Amino acid sequence: MKKYVIEGFEHSPGKNCGSTSLWNLAKFYGNNIEEHNIFGLASGLLFFYMKNGFGGAEYSIGGRNPLLIKDFFENTGINKEWETYNYFPKDKIKKYIDEKVPVLARTDLYYLPYYPKPVHFPGHELVIFGYEETKDGTTFIVSDSSFHEPQKVSEKDLANAMDPPEKVIAFFELENHIMPVEEFYVKFDRESIIKSISKVVFRMLKVGQDFMGLKAMRKFADTIELWVESKNTSWTLRFAYQVIERRGTGGGSFRFMYSDFLKDSSKIIGGKEGEILKEAGEIIFKSAEKWRQLALILKELSEKPKVEKEDMQIPKKLASEIYLLEKESFEKIEHILG
Repeated sequence: MKKYVIEGFEHSPGKNCGSTSLWNLAKFYGNNIEEHNIFGLASGLLFFYMKNGFGGAEYSIGGRNPLLIKDFFENTGINKEWETYNYFPKDKIKKYIDEKVPVLARTDLYYLPYYPKPVHFPGHELVIFGYEETKDGTTFIVSDSSFHEPQKVSEKDLANAMDPPEKVIAFFELENHIMPVEEFYVKFDRESIIKSISKVVFRMLKVGQDFMGLKAMRKFADTIELWVESKNTSWTLRFAYQVIERRGTGGGSFRFMYSDFLKDSSKIIGGKEGEILKEAGEIIFKSAEKWRQLALILKELSEKPKVEKEDMQIPKKLASEIYLLEKESFEKIEHILG
């Protein structure tokens, strides 16, 4: 049996699949930075709200930028793009690993066998950093944020995860996306901070469509009681709880992580602008606490035999309060950007 693992690559579990993958890669190349700052530099925060979205729920919400990895490299001045293939690029992945270059990959975790009760979740990112050759084929060794130890996945399962036989609604279609990541240096400075928060502010305040940003958050607050009319109300409520509090969010729909990023960034920016960033981070922390409170109520409601519109009044109130907090926070940050 031939086995090759990139020496020096250390897997650590983390809070979010994308930011953890970038964090592990950053550490491998000698960067001393915490995951929440990777997440912030990647313009990681967002909000979207869709009917008949992903996860099999009739209404879907999300709090993370699906272009997080691309934005991270762009915001920090590194020229990196996803490669796409119309076939499973097994030999290319192995070649990069032989050259000691870890490989980022996008997957639908439904096809990753080490998840015990998977649902379709396209855009789940991981790092491939080793492989084994056996009589049954190639087994890849991956760093996945949800697990304390590296995981092994057969070439067949990884191929299905990277180009799923069953396509589901997502912001992009999975097409064997890989990104070999050579040595890089993370710039955590004024320029990268301003670039990263500019994208978040634009997407939250300025995007015209009502499925993204504060417009979507307002729509979410205005229509959440309609969830009781879903074909599967229980799963819609439970899935919302999961994507707010459990599924790689760091809790509070990613807002705890982003609050920490704004706090650390305020020290780098300094002066009056730094004070504004710090205040904005404190408001986002309050929003995160309300997101957590909302998630736990949705979980509790998901366990009821029948949910009525009256049951949704507290969630509706919390969603409205979250909207006002985030509007205040991002309008504060907008003043820094001019």
